[in-house]
Amino acid sequence: GAVLAMSAIRNNDRVGIMLFTDRVEHVVPPRKGRRHALRVIRDLLVHEPAGHGTDIPVALEYLGKMLAHKSIVFVLSDFIGQDLERSLKLLAQRHDVIAITIEDPSERRLPDVGLARLVDPETNETLDVDTSNPAVRKAYEEQVNAEFLERRRLLRRLAIDEIAVRTDTGYLEPLLKFFRGRETRARR
Repeated sequence: GAVLAMSAIRNNDRVGIMLFTDRVEHVVPPRKGRRHALRVIRDLLVHEPAGHGTDIPVALEYLGKMLAHKSIVFVLSDFIGQDLERSLKLLAQRHDVIAITIEDPSERRLPDVGLARLVDPETNETLDVDTSNPAVRKAYEEQVNAEFLERRRLLRRLAIDEIAVRTDTGYLEPLLKFFRGRETRARR
């Protein structure tokens, strides 16, 4: 987020931020200037979420109503477990939406550690799982892969660019690759 804010200011673009959980928590409307970008970065770093869970559709609908002019909107999320199609489609009809998907490779496979109690950080629900059962690990992996492919299909269908950022590698290279590709397409 901070890199995007500084890039926008360097290009003399306006930059703003909306932070959300299961509700919109903090909004800084788009403005120009280095000082404003630094405020956005500070707010990113110090914000303590009050809500629990994630409701991307509520945030996107709020954003769509808030932005009066066509804007470039970066949505940073893991995009897990949300019914996003309607809200993404509506936002993408008026704005240039770019999804920055945060992926954690350790979440792709269920490790074989025997009996494990898993806690959903958004709902606090607990689930006891026998991770040594090959069928459980296979079902988990199939579900994760299906969600991954469905997200990719959805973004392509809505013509939303995606920047995949992994937690085990740097974020700078995927961002630079995306911006270079956009610059090349714009020249054509």
